Amino acid sequence: AAMSFAIAEPESLSLSDGTTVTVSKTPGMAAEEWKETKKMLEENPEEARRWESFSKDAKAVRAWSQKTCIEEFYQSKLSAGDEVYSGKLLGLEKQPEFAHIFEDVKRGGMQAALQHSYNEPLMMKINRAVGGLPEEVKDALSKMQSSAVTLQEACKMGDLKAVEDYIKAAEGAGKLDLDAKDAKGVTCLGYAVGANRVAVVRLLLSKKADASACDTSGGNALHYAAAYGRKELLDCLLKGGL
Repeated sequence: AAMSFAIAEPESLSLSDGTTVTVSKTPGMAAEEWKETKKMLEENPEEARRWESFSKDAKAVRAWSQKTCIEEFYQSKLSAGDEVYSGKLLGLEKQPEFAHIFEDVKRGGMQAALQHSYNEPLMMKINRAVGGLPEEVKDALSKMQSSAVTLQEACKMGDLKAVEDYIKAAEGAGKLDLDAKDAKGVTCLGYAVGANRVAVVRLLLSKKADASACDTSGGNALHYAAAYGRKELLDCLLKGGL
């Protein structure tokens, strides 16, 4: 199955407290912004660990993608100087039910805006007040929502629970095929090894995933582990996950 939403390659960060985390750039984040974010995470180990947990949660990343899609629409309207839209948005500031948000954002900037953006009922009210989203944005959101997180995506992200749930459901339906390949010929085990997701690799091997399955370039999970210098995973693959 093709990837249903773009997942960035995971990266290792060495934190100021001497520990290491594996994080991924969120969908839609610009390269320069990601560079700055990584610097901030390296100096803030606690925040970095939160980001690592988020990076491994397929559903959370999908929700982020949907939020980004809506934000881009709003931003494009404001950047284009859409006076009707800007007028409606600024008009909300005078309404008692929304005034506190504008006050918070003036005081706390983007951080405050982000906190309010998690309040879905409130965001829907604002959305309705400014005229709603156009059909093409709704269609894009609907596609994101309806396309299932693929097993390859969950393995690449290291979302162990999503992988376990997928395997359980597929086993129950008698349709478990861990060696299915995507357009590049890569299996879910290949993605888990490439992204250094040790717990997921062990689970897949315990379910008899084939470490010798080759992609379209002739590479397999063992090759990936050797190429990336992942000794623990190489040992794991050679011992069949034991």
